[in-house]
Amino acid sequence: MKRTLTLMAVCTIFCSLTLVSLAQGPGGNRQRGQGGQSGPGNFAGQQGPVKAEGAIDLLSSKNLDDWDFFLNDGAKKEDIWSFTEEGTLYCKGVPMGYLCTKKDYRDFKLTLQWRWPEGVEPTNSGILMRINGQPKALPRCVEAQLAFGNAGDIWTFHNMELEGHDKARFTHNKPGGNLTGEARGIKKLVNAERQAGRWNTYEILCQDETLVISVNGTIVNWTKDLEDIAGKIGFQSEGGPIEFRNAVLTPLNRTDD
Repeated sequence: MKRTLTLMAVCTIFCSLTLVSLAQGPGGNRQRGQGGQSGPGNFAGQQGPVKAEGAIDLLSSKNLDDWDFFLNDGAKKEDIWSFTEEGTLYCKGVPMGYLCTKKDYRDFKLTLQWRWPEGVEPTNSGILMRINGQPKALPRCVEAQLAFGNAGDIWTFHNMELEGHDKARFTHNKPGGNLTGEARGIKKLVNAERQAGRWNTYEILCQDETLVISVNGTIVNWTKDLEDIAGKIGFQSEGGPIEFRNAVLTPLNRTDD
């Protein structure tokens, strides 16, 4: 039975899933917020996550051979993605497509940082999760949006299930266009992004039908009605240059295990 989420319920979910991930091997260190305070909205600080036992540092090898991909126009992944001298993953942003894990994941905590390079106009990108079905420029998946000014929006494409209880923030494009297919979206509650050129932190908890998204220590979006399916995790190429670092994945046990 579907239930409406309150902010208190979301915080409870966020905290409980984080405790689960910590028990299995944390994907990030808990940082203190302003004034030395810590709380549900302050799990990932400016320094970013650290690799701990049980977690997977997705970018540690600095090797694109570890990743699958799909790109429009027959482009090669080496043409679009590269690692900088500082070890960050750099994406040119065109043509459209994504870089993704070779393995599928269903339940996980994912912490990562992104920024729009200095001197470059911020554009669009996203973190794609539970990628399933046929590879295409915008695959069947759930996206944690990274379009500048919209980080924290949730989208699903090609009729992947999603429901928003707050109808004012929920969008359902049916049948949708060829790129997105039937798409559903939940608008974020607040804007917690930093200005272009500064690093931002995403913390994403995905378990069963629950998805909770935090941007720079603030819970900005959630749902308890996401399609429960395993899939790959990807970095999107869409629009312009963007950089990623400190991508740490902690697989979580099923709640019904």
